[in-house]
Amino acid sequence: MPYRRIALSAAACLIAAALFAEEPECATNYRPDGKSSETFVLTSLTPKAVIERLPRMLVAGDASMQWSDPEKGILKAEGLDVKAEATGNVTRVTFRSSTGADRTTLCRYASLVGNPPLPPVPQDPALIAQMKDDLIRKHQIVQPGGSPSLNSTATFASLSDFLELEIKSVKQLAGDKRQYELSMLLPRAACSIASEDMADGSAGFGGRDTKPRTKPVRVEATLIYTNGGGTWHLAEATISHIESTK
Repeated sequence: MPYRRIALSAAACLIAAALFAEEPECATNYRPDGKSSETFVLTSLTPKAVIERLPRMLVAGDASMQWSDPEKGILKAEGLDVKAEATGNVTRVTFRSSTGADRTTLCRYASLVGNPPLPPVPQDPALIAQMKDDLIRKHQIVQPGGSPSLNSTATFASLSDFLELEIKSVKQLAGDKRQYELSMLLPRAACSIASEDMADGSAGFGGRDTKPRTKPVRVEATLIYTNGGGTWHLAEATISHIESTK
């Protein structure tokens, strides 16, 4: 009965896929080689923050700490080496056991890292196009600095000003409002950055020549949308962080 065999095979695949999907990240990444074992997990924490937090947690979990260097993202415990390194927007934390610790033990240590990265936010082309149009209509957004002379700004004149625009997060607020966190890459000519511009001005007054800044600017911004009559409208837009790329 070929149909029965096919159905059973498909069911087995679905069960295996479900079990794999439910397996913890550290278990999926576990690799033994006879003399040692290794696994890794991802976190939204920085490498420095990971190594600063882990020692006391490992001690509480019965590991014997030896030393740690948060600046380098490394840690040494008895029979255990930990390395935290940035990869893209997340941190990869590798746990390596020189004694060949089993998966359960190594995953128990890896679970202490916590703060797993949030799943990526869908990048809806229609929503992104609306946001660009709304920012162009608004023309300028500001990062308050305490006084107008210390405000950093990003100015939008056309679609060509958006070298990149990514929606980092979305949160539903009370009163039929939504908050979006954006990361944008803009031309330097479209931005004024108080700290950088003041430093360049001081250098000029001191008789030092400064080259015009031309590298694109990374702008983190918060947009608040309100729903009126079934249509979403941009109500507020502010800069949370702005800095020239290195």
